[in-house]
Amino acid sequence: MCKKILIYMVFSVFALNGIAQSKADIVNNNNEFAFEIFKEIVKTDTTNIFVSPISISTAVSMAYDGAKGKTAKEMRKVLNFSKKQAQSHKEFCNLLDYYSKNNASLFKIVNSALTQDKFIFLDSYINLLKEYQALIKIADFVNPANREKARNEINKWVEENTNNKIKELIDENSLDDMTRLVLLNAIYFKADWKFAFDPAQTRQMLFFGENRQYITSYMHIKENLNLYKTDKLTMLELAYKDDKASMYILLPDKETKIDDFCLNLNFDDFCKYENNLNEKLVDLQIPKFKMESKYKLKEQLISMGMVQAFSGAANFKKMNGKKNLMIDNVIHQTFIEIDETGTEAAGATAVVVRQKSAPQAEYINLNRPFVFIIKEKDKGSILFIGTFNNTSLFN
Repeated sequence: MCKKILIYMVFSVFALNGIAQSKADIVNNNNEFAFEIFKEIVKTDTTNIFVSPISISTAVSMAYDGAKGKTAKEMRKVLNFSKKQAQSHKEFCNLLDYYSKNNASLFKIVNSALTQDKFIFLDSYINLLKEYQALIKIADFVNPANREKARNEINKWVEENTNNKIKELIDENSLDDMTRLVLLNAIYFKADWKFAFDPAQTRQMLFFGENRQYITSYMHIKENLNLYKTDKLTMLELAYKDDKASMYILLPDKETKIDDFCLNLNFDDFCKYENNLNEKLVDLQIPKFKMESKYKLKEQLISMGMVQAFSGAANFKKMNGKKNLMIDNVIHQTFIEIDETGTEAAGATAVVVRQKSAPQAEYINLNRPFVFIIKEKDKGSILFIGTFNNTSLFN
């Protein structure tokens, strides 16, 4: 019987209030993966969506480093890695190392791994995990009392690394006596807006969902922002303080359903829109919100082509020298809060267009479903991506 590997991805995103070619490659790979996993979730989730693709790719990448044969080939394709296993590992770890040294004030990404007591993992694989700066711990998943102790320890680690925003990542049914390895990733991002919203101007207004209307709180700002606007799309950039990161909001036209828009959106489209942003005076109304999401991504990853890793045919021989391990599930949990000062988790948006005549504000009211993306500006990694289409879930 195959033993189980559990992969948990945790993220609390923040509170809004000359790059080496190898790093550029891995960033682009991750960003393309971001849109693909996002679209898979859109296919099955009709509510608000919020995910951290870099957290997902980091955790799955740690498992990929232990895979061989067809299992590794499928995982490599899904992760969109363009190079061989060892080179992709090196580039990913170099990127994480760069972020830990240069972006700690903006966001942090941390990893951990819990291995079953007396279950032998190869030193070579443990060393690969350490290159992700992963904290390695021994746990006993076989004994029920010790398994509960391990569960509590994991949840405590998650809380501590997400500023207490995510509390019960692992429920009582997530672990069993066949669990042999738990891989964990957490990302926490906190930033204030470059241009803060005035709380005195926050008003209750209607939000027009696809099936019904809702009353929700709208923040207001009138400021020079980066905007791209066509008959089919409005894209707005809301910068965070010091211009180290931005939230991009993509608002389709009224005739386009948000799910259809998301399913046709890709990284190349996003880059094209971003490259066409121009500064313009914008009069913006944007919802104030908080949301939490939790996903089990097994079916989505299988749909993307990562089939064998979840089956009895899985080959993770580079983990322990045997073919007796398989992935049980990939669990991803997120939190985001957007208010007048900034975002905690990941949040809303705005875009701007160059105005050549006398300044006249472009009025943008985000009162219908939209996509929001949070991207750090140093290397260009997409940290979070989501949709906002139902205010009843948190009002």
